[in-house]
Amino acid sequence: MTTADHLHTVINHWPDLQQALGTSQADTWPPVMGIARLAEHLGADDDRQALRALERSPDQIGTTAAPLRIAVLDVMTAVDGQLVDIADQLASAIQRPRMTMEVRSAGPGDDISLQLKTLILKDQVDARRWSWTDPRLRTAPYAAAWLLARHDGAPGPFRKLTGMQHDQIAGAARHAAAQVEQALEMARRTQVLDRPCPHCRGVLHIEGGDGQVPAVRCCGCGRKWTGAVPL
Repeated sequence: MTTADHLHTVINHWPDLQQALGTSQADTWPPVMGIARLAEHLGADDDRQALRALERSPDQIGTTAAPLRIAVLDVMTAVDGQLVDIADQLASAIQRPRMTMEVRSAGPGDDISLQLKTLILKDQVDARRWSWTDPRLRTAPYAAAWLLARHDGAPGPFRKLTGMQHDQIAGAARHAAAQVEQALEMARRTQVLDRPCPHCRGVLHIEGGDGQVPAVRCCGCGRKWTGAVPL
């Protein structure tokens, strides 16, 4: 994926993150499926007890799910901070100061003075500028759009980016997109389990986290578990 793709991921999926804040808690990672199924093969009573604990009724006394998806909130806060910080740094380096030169009052037929005053006024209120003070604009999706415009070389009161500045945007965009995808379960993850395969004692990997059915695979014998059925 390109830098533009990564920035579009943040812009397009920010409303999805906002919506996800109020939904029920997501499944744990690694998913319980793999551990529960392996427990049957290994005869691990402690795993069965852990699974039953996760299946407690929400009206029982004890810990319950938070009303907000804390993990999603953490991601939104982190991405907000990261992209706004990059935009602050970049604007400090490339954004031209506003025009403030004095222009004498334009008299009848003084087109040059009138044009110059109009140019200065437009420059002072140019919406393409990055703001260090307006909280409505200091957000992840707005910062992503502003960084995308700078990356693409869109016109405005800015100097041309250096190669290092392009790389700075690319790195921030890639990291932000990865966080958004993980929070929304768009990206598939893999993790090594802390127990061997019950058949060949090989290394087991659990895959999931992208909304698809999670699976456990053995790197040794190639066996695979999805849900309740070993393949």
